[in-house]
Amino acid sequence: MEYALLNAILHGERLTEPLTWIYIAALIAVSIAGWMVGGIAFDKYHQPEGE
Repeated sequence: MEYALLNAILHGERLTEPLTWIYIAALIAVSIAGWMVGGIAFDKYHQPEGE
């Protein structure tokens, strides 16, 4: 990963480069996947004993 590009993205610079949008899309995808996996794990953990 290009840390200079990551730093520029965090500061709102270099938003015209395609690689920037790939990084942003990957971050969003990983966030959504983690949220969904966490929800599934939470639901399984809190199921009543009989189900």
